[in-house]
Amino acid sequence: MDVLATASELLLDEPVFNETVAIRRCARLLAAELADWAFIDLTGVHGGPGTSAQAGVHAAGTAPPLRRQVVMGPEDEHAVEAARMLEELDPVQGSLSHTVYVTRQSALRAHVEDLDVLGTCPDGQPVCGKIGATSVLSVPIEDGDHAIGTITLAASGEYGPFDLMDLGVVQRLGRYLALVIRAARLYRRRAEVAATLQAGLLPKTLPAIPGVTVAAKYLTATNGSEVGGDFYDVFRTENGWGMVLGDVCGKGEDAAAVTATARHCTRLAARWKSHPGDVLGIVNEALLDEDRFVTAVMAGLTVETERVVVSLGTAGHPPAVVVRADGVIRTTSRGGVPLGLFEDFEPGLDTIELAVGDTLILHSDGVLEACNMTRQEFGQERLLEALAGHAGETPAGMLAAVERALLEFCDSDLRDDVSMLALRVEAPSLD
Repeated sequence: MDVLATASELLLDEPVFNETVAIRRCARLLAAELADWAFIDLTGVHGGPGTSAQAGVHAAGTAPPLRRQVVMGPEDEHAVEAARMLEELDPVQGSLSHTVYVTRQSALRAHVEDLDVLGTCPDGQPVCGKIGATSVLSVPIEDGDHAIGTITLAASGEYGPFDLMDLGVVQRLGRYLALVIRAARLYRRRAEVAATLQAGLLPKTLPAIPGVTVAAKYLTATNGSEVGGDFYDVFRTENGWGMVLGDVCGKGEDAAAVTATARHCTRLAARWKSHPGDVLGIVNEALLDEDRFVTAVMAGLTVETERVVVSLGTAGHPPAVVVRADGVIRTTSRGGVPLGLFEDFEPGLDTIELAVGDTLILHSDGVLEACNMTRQEFGQERLLEALAGHAGETPAGMLAAVERALLEFCDSDLRDDVSMLALRVEAPSLD
């Protein structure tokens, strides 16, 4: 029972279930506490369990193949080399692991009589002979619906022969592991769906604007199983170009719908109105019937020779950052209330001029509110420090510098999505 208690702690220790971590921890524990050798084989590794109409069954009616995931054994050089070789051997039909998987019936061979019971090595030597196994057992990894793999143990010296008590312990462990694996795969599929939906809410490419260079960066929250509310876009306006970056309150499908509305409404309104204050006012009216509010910052760009005049409109959003070519850094004014809250909307307004080499950076609150292990926030001061010394870099390089500082600060554990958009004025071409 100590093995089961330890296994429970090891398998449930991760804040986000990880299949690879789980199976390796399980195999390592078994090879240390209950057996000399532990094999874990799984199916549906790439597609997840039950990828056909009936879970665990191919369309042709045959069980999907088992793939060997991990082999743990003694730590001497010969055993480590053998483990590497055995990890390349998938269970074949007729082997104990394969039979247990197909029948979903545990098997105990207290005293090995058939040395081929675990299959054969590439040189024809029985696996049992290779590792000196004298006792083996195998149990299905199942959670009541179907088997998704097997745990197979072999004793070759210190442990064994196995008995029914050992079999019962490993059977329970197999059920524990199945639950973790299914949770991990479900989480992964949800994260993949969320990533796909999120990608549809962001521009695939940014347009080329004469006289400037534009770059964007989007970082998904570590727990990225739901669609985030961040969005950004670069588009033509009535009299020039526009940039917008916003954040919808909340996550999930409802937030995604509001995100799409906010982004596309901004783009559409900018065709008839060029000033960010007017555009944000139209977006605010469109969002009044929604149950979520949106913070946003929009920049209207008038591109001239060797300079860009920027009109800024903010709606309860963190201020933009200006990095001058000489390294001087300042933030713009902030103000306004979030979109979608009040009919009498008033945005915060500001106007700045960018010369050659100057960079404008818009960012979401995910940058400022990222926390470290002691719950300290990254904050505006650290953001400015991360940008200091990178005035001469490209917009993409500056955003990469912020990303490095941010991930180092929070140990790569982002609690919220992060969006950044940067624009730099370029010198006129000599062509």
